Amino acid sequence: MQNKFLEKGDIYLRAPQAQDLEGPWFEWFNDPVVTKYQNKGIFPNTLEKQKAYLASLENSCGDVIFAIIDKKTDKHIGCVGLHHIEWVHRTAELGIVIGDKDFWGKGYGKLAWNLVTCYAFETLNLHRVYVKIFKDNASSIKAAKASGFKEEGKLRDAYFKNGKYLSAVMMSVLEGEYKKI
Repeated sequence: MQNKFLEKGDIYLRAPQAQDLEGPWFEWFNDPVVTKYQNKGIFPNTLEKQKAYLASLENSCGDVIFAIIDKKTDKHIGCVGLHHIEWVHRTAELGIVIGDKDFWGKGYGKLAWNLVTCYAFETLNLHRVYVKIFKDNASSIKAAKASGFKEEGKLRDAYFKNGKYLSAVMMSVLEGEYKKI
């Protein structure tokens, strides 16, 4: 295991590393199947853009990103993180992608979602974690609910993708709610 930071079930989370750039990480965001329910895949991603993104994380005060690693193979299969962290208001937006399709539908996303939510409350002392999920993304809605997220409302025609406007569901979990589950 390389620089394991958080662990649960069949995965561990660690900081993204330069070696991750040698794999398919940047290509995930060019794959229309992977990005179907994401606000990604609109502009082409390149290795250079991914390197710049990784470098930007070094000095970010508003983002904490983790590589999702399969324990059995030490393979980088996705990323999960907290974005737009508001330290005064103690809020953050959760983002996740399982880029390796061989790991879809096996509970890896749910484990990573739960780990990063727990980290938000127990380590960063945040009070609220929220997420915007495309309304047709049933698996992400299911993962959110499994981590105690509740629907707050709908964002009508919030995104333009694949030639049409898409609505999203806004969900969140508060620190006290999470601790009860």
